[in-house]
Amino acid sequence: MKHAPAAAFIVARMSEIAAQSFTVSNEEYMQLAIDVARRGLLAGEPPIGACLVRNGEIIATQNNAVIGELDVTAHAEIRVIREACRQLRTLKLSDCRLLVTVEPCPMCLSACYYAGISEIVFGARLSDINALTRSELMASDSGSFGKLFAGLATKVDVSGDCLRDECRSLLEEWAGRFQKVK
Repeated sequence: MKHAPAAAFIVARMSEIAAQSFTVSNEEYMQLAIDVARRGLLAGEPPIGACLVRNGEIIATQNNAVIGELDVTAHAEIRVIREACRQLRTLKLSDCRLLVTVEPCPMCLSACYYAGISEIVFGARLSDINALTRSELMASDSGSFGKLFAGLATKVDVSGDCLRDECRSLLEEWAGRFQKVK
C-alpha cells in the first residue's frame, strides 16, 4: 500500500487498525477519516477526510485538497477514489465502503456511483457545513438519496450521522479559523 502523501501518524493508525483481528466498526474507520480530515485542517484545507475500505482492508485515505491543489474537484472522496483506482489498477471499486466525515456533494455522489462503491457512511451532514458556509450544493432533500439513485440498476447504500458531533466539531473549528482570516 503506497502512502507517500500520508503523514506518519495516519500510516501508523492504518497499520494499527489493519493489525486488529476482529471486525472493525464504521466508527473506527470514521475515526481514521477524522484523523485525515484533521491533517487537512492543519494544512489550511476544509477538514473533510475519507477512508475507502474493501473486505476489511483500508485501500486509501485522503483529505480535501482544493486549496493546495488549486482544483475544485480535489474533494476527499474524489481523491480517495483516484488513489484506490490507481492502487487496485481498476475503475471498479465494487464491494468498497466509503467513510467520509461530511455527506458527499452531488459531484462526489456521482463519482461514487460510477466507481461502483456499494456503501457510503458519512458523519456530518451537508446542512451542517452549509450552516457555516452558506455555499454548499445540497445533494439530497433531508438525506433522501433514493431520488438520486431511483430507477438505477445498481444501488448505493448511504447512511449518515456516524460520529457526527466529532465531524461537525472539526467543521466549526475550521469555520472559526476561516472567519478570523476574512
